[in-house]
Amino acid sequence: MSPPGPAAALCAAGLLALASAAGVPAASPTAEIEGPPPGHTGGFGEPTCATCHFGAPLNQPGSTLQVVGLDGGYRPGQRHPVTIRFESFDMLAAGFQASFRFNEGERRGAGAGEIRPLDDRVTVVRGENGTEYVQHTRAGSTPTDGVAEWTFEWRAPDADAPVVLHLAANSGGGDDSPLDDLVYTLSITLTPRVH
Repeated sequence: MSPPGPAAALCAAGLLALASAAGVPAASPTAEIEGPPPGHTGGFGEPTCATCHFGAPLNQPGSTLQVVGLDGGYRPGQRHPVTIRFESFDMLAAGFQASFRFNEGERRGAGAGEIRPLDDRVTVVRGENGTEYVQHTRAGSTPTDGVAEWTFEWRAPDADAPVVLHLAANSGGGDDSPLDDLVYTLSITLTPRVH
């Protein structure tokens, strides 16, 4: 594992600033922070969770990250229940961020559809570019027996165009430290199903 560099310092400084603004004591900068800042899915040139979490190369073998509910594409304008299932060795804490965006054409990279949380384990944040990102909350950061699951609803766009789901997930040691964490990414292209 390489020592943290400027990115870690920047991330730590950002966490301290966010914690201070939220009234969190400086000794515990991540105690009340829920999820990453928008734009950490690894898609369309974005960074991943590895900006702030260190421990191993990206997508280290031995863990499973999967999306359930979108097999075979999507139905335009319809609501789709989606579950992200993440299993990793030594996982004591977990988190994720994902986005749905158009994959090609004039709208390439623009948000596609709408996301709705189904419980308190998931929230939706909006980036400066207007894109919706779905991610874990503090309540959703605790796995059960090395498995984390997050469920939400995605209303697909009315457009008949390919959509790409970019997903980044982090398996942590549960110590609020950015060290010894494992980061995984996944990209799935969804094509419209018109019956």
